[in-house]
Amino acid sequence: MGTQLPPSIEIFRPGRQIDDSGVEHIFTPADITAMAAAYDPALREAPLCVGHPESNLPAYGWVKGLSVNKDERLVMDPHQVESQFAEMVATGRFKKRSAAFYTPQHPNNPKPGTWYLRHVAFLGAQPPAVSGLKDPQFSESEAGSGFVCFSEGGGPATTTTQELSMDEKERLEAEAKAAKEAQAKAEQEAAEAKAQLAQFAEQRRTERHQGFVQFAEAQLAAGKLKRPDAAALPAVLTALADSAPVEFAEAGATKKVSPAEWLKSFVTGSTPVVQFGEFAPGGAETVDQGSAKGKSDAEIDTAAKAYAAQHKVQYAEALAAVCTFTD
Repeated sequence: MGTQLPPSIEIFRPGRQIDDSGVEHIFTPADITAMAAAYDPALREAPLCVGHPESNLPAYGWVKGLSVNKDERLVMDPHQVESQFAEMVATGRFKKRSAAFYTPQHPNNPKPGTWYLRHVAFLGAQPPAVSGLKDPQFSESEAGSGFVCFSEGGGPATTTTQELSMDEKERLEAEAKAAKEAQAKAEQEAAEAKAQLAQFAEQRRTERHQGFVQFAEAQLAAGKLKRPDAAALPAVLTALADSAPVEFAEAGATKKVSPAEWLKSFVTGSTPVVQFGEFAPGGAETVDQGSAKGKSDAEIDTAAKAYAAQHKVQYAEALAAVCTFTD
């Protein structure tokens, strides 16, 4: 079978990385894990190249899969590697490796939103003259596509690579933890505020209904409502309480009022609902001494208002004073 490359070859690591164009990037261990998870050779298989050819040509082997080792570094499992190329790697002719990636926003990225391996370049020697090598088959033209390369020192595309220090790694982890805790606290506070608002709203509805009940009882005592109407009025006012205000013309001006308040004003301004005197069975009228018999409703109303004004009492009390009701 000839020489073969071993599995789990390291090709990338977390930390502060400077690509071959001099642009700085910072990769966390989570980013490395995402790279491994995104790679799908059935969707787009990354070739093994010499240097960083823009066309990915020629391919001396292929990346079968990616994973993350115990040191949180990205490793590849190669396969279909040309034996002559593998022998040159084994003998130290290519001592450095460099990974090229599609950026998360690159139009040719098969997995948009994450870094995707484009090819793995071996640096430090001339490519072997091997004929009949398999070339990658891509539908779009990728010449000058602007992919990002990260090269280790020692090859023709030398750059600097600095791993995250322990302190910096701990700082990043602490910031991520603090952000997660702050989000959880904000969500809890929002839930508590929502519950408190619901409690306040329910309390307000209860107090408002109690006010309507008191209003109805007061109008019943004032003779403005009959008992059945007084019992129904709080429910009607509650139903109208959240309705939109209505507008109407009054005295040449436009007036705006809520339906509930209009109904309350209508009730308080109405004529008292009172039946004076009593009729005997068979239509014969019985007149009791001191009763209201013989007076019209208008006359009794006038007398009650006058009594109320003179004695500073409520209308209902004045009405009782000027009229005597029979059993």
